[in-house]
Amino acid sequence: MFTAKMTPMTLADCVEDQLLNFMCCHQLKAGDVLPREEELAANLNVSRHIVREGISRLKALDLVESRKRKGLVVKKPHAFSGFRKLAEVNLFTPEERRELNEIRLAMEIGLCDFIYMRKTPEKIKELRTLTGSIGTYRYTREQEVEFHSCLVGIAGNRQVIQFRDILVKIFADRDIFTNQEHKPSTHLEICDTLEHGTIEEFRQVMRQHFVNTFNEISGK
Repeated sequence: MFTAKMTPMTLADCVEDQLLNFMCCHQLKAGDVLPREEELAANLNVSRHIVREGISRLKALDLVESRKRKGLVVKKPHAFSGFRKLAEVNLFTPEERRELNEIRLAMEIGLCDFIYMRKTPEKIKELRTLTGSIGTYRYTREQEVEFHSCLVGIAGNRQVIQFRDILVKIFADRDIFTNQEHKPSTHLEICDTLEHGTIEEFRQVMRQHFVNTFNEISGK
């Protein structure tokens, strides 16, 4: 079931790798039960203490959990579990934050085709309730987050939504509306173009909405 060959890694590292290999080889899915601690310790020829340390690492990754009367059970994974924990402590450097902002922009612009493809009258109606006053192109952080969360949600990609929710936490303490050198497209213009325009026009209005952020990132 396991190979007990040890490498220069720590014993806990080896146990973690062996458990991951076991889950992969046996194609375990959420709800499946892993072997008991004593069985793992015997197969890996290590103490139960070391086994627990390896298991604790998998728990930290939200890959397994302990359940009464079942033991160690595989969990449904959160694709960005580790990244979410990093976002909570927010120790990113300015350069890393800039790179994450680039990912945020690339993600939203890249979703344009899926948003346009999966739009419905009901979803556009909901989006319009978050546009703010007519002609407004300056928004509070809360207005911007609500509007773009709803917009991204139209694409229907749960992984993207999870990742964007994490990015929102990273930029929570930053005023992203201080530099407005160029007039961006408004939330209302985005809604109008999404509803009545072409996909090319929608991409363009989305790109213009982020014009100041693009310029800030590029140092213009």
